[in-house]
Amino acid sequence: MSASSKSANGLARARGGGSDSCSPTKSEVHAHANAHDSAAVEKSFLDTRSLVIATVLLLGGVVALHALCMACYPKAKLDVYDLSDFYPLSVFKLRWPTPGEIGGAILLAALFERSWSRFARTATQLPWLFLVGFGLTVLSNGLRGWKLGIVYPTATLGDQGFEYYHDALRIDGSLSFFLRRFNAIQPTLLDHARTHPPGPVLLYWALSRALVSPGFVSIAIAAIFFGLALPFLRRLLTWGFSQEPPGGLFLFCLLPAVQIYGLAVIDAPIAALLLGTAVEFVDDRRSHGWIRAGALLAASLFFTFGALWVLPVLAGFELVRRRRLSRTMATIALAAFILATLVPLFGFNWWRAFTTASALENDRGFLLFSDPAIYLWYRLGSVAEILFYFTPGLCLLAWRGWRELKNAAPDLYALAWLAPASLGLFLLSGAMRVGEAARIAMFVLPYLLLPVLAAWKGLDSPSRRRAARMTFAWGLLLQLFGFFQW
Repeated sequence: MSASSKSANGLARARGGGSDSCSPTKSEVHAHANAHDSAAVEKSFLDTRSLVIATVLLLGGVVALHALCMACYPKAKLDVYDLSDFYPLSVFKLRWPTPGEIGGAILLAALFERSWSRFARTATQLPWLFLVGFGLTVLSNGLRGWKLGIVYPTATLGDQGFEYYHDALRIDGSLSFFLRRFNAIQPTLLDHARTHPPGPVLLYWALSRALVSPGFVSIAIAAIFFGLALPFLRRLLTWGFSQEPPGGLFLFCLLPAVQIYGLAVIDAPIAALLLGTAVEFVDDRRSHGWIRAGALLAASLFFTFGALWVLPVLAGFELVRRRRLSRTMATIALAAFILATLVPLFGFNWWRAFTTASALENDRGFLLFSDPAIYLWYRLGSVAEILFYFTPGLCLLAWRGWRELKNAAPDLYALAWLAPASLGLFLLSGAMRVGEAARIAMFVLPYLLLPVLAAWKGLDSPSRRRAARMTFAWGLLLQLFGFFQW
């Protein structure tokens, strides 16, 4: 019997000398129901005071880390290329917005308000969500203008630079010819391409040939990201929660890391591929999901060696939740087979490229031994940067929703701690350095969002809007007052 039924029967017994035949009056029933509803609303309310406290704590921690780091270590050595004005924010240059940019931000905020009122619902169709997320990302980056906001993230200063785009411009002959030569020419490629598989350069080559302008290439990267990520994320939420939390996908689109790095940065489509790998692997509602997971894993590994991050997530999930490893082994074997076929077909050896990239990335050996101070500051800075781009409000909701997620969706709970744990292993290995954490954090964003959405389901509508506003405003302020090279 429910608590409300017991209470109603208690009222009846009190009025009728212990008999259940006497019912409470309508006013008593309504009073009890209102009290129950008020208690529920109070528990699900997210007040401004809590958001302010969370903001002060997060900003205070980041500022303290910055001050401590600068006091203990010369910035010139920590940030050799002078990429950032404020460690631990990597590749971040402080700037002052123009009146026109401030006006554009106000219009963008109004567009967000209108879109939230219209589309923050579970039933919103994916094409509409795609247009909103994609549109806000392109427009927020465009606040700095076409050249700096849209073109620069792909092509920096033009035909001369160090991005994948510039290696793509240097490709002579066909794509298959480039793939056959990749293992031989890998050390001669530019900074990014030499430590990655050939996938990014090939994608930028295809997009640059089809779209001509590097600005349109940036926009195409954003379209690929949202086109892949949103369907996979919806599947994950409906699989784990049974029903997508209202506005959950929209909230994902508002994340500052998505808004800033969803445009032009190759890590965004890679993050979508990795999300698809995990979704196909864990979603047992469809048959042969491990085959699709293996294919997506192979595609991810063709674009970045960092895709190895997902392997502990898959293995850990199957071991913790299914008490076996057969599906993991089959998925890895299929991905390895697909990559192995590239040797006879195109002459590209993935393992050789991996070992070459490892040697180039760690030319002085394991970072912990070669430079312990740099190792320490980059690890601490990476964690701080990931939390910073996740916003104080969502960090607070994640803290509140952790236990709810464990009780309501144990499969999602497993993913929610396995993904950051795997990223922690990458950090310990020395894999991430300055300029990489905020971009690679996109790999774990969907999983960091899971405890947020567990708490989100219980929030009232004004509290959801308040949290969404803060999330979008955080990213918008970063766009106005910061310049991000990639």
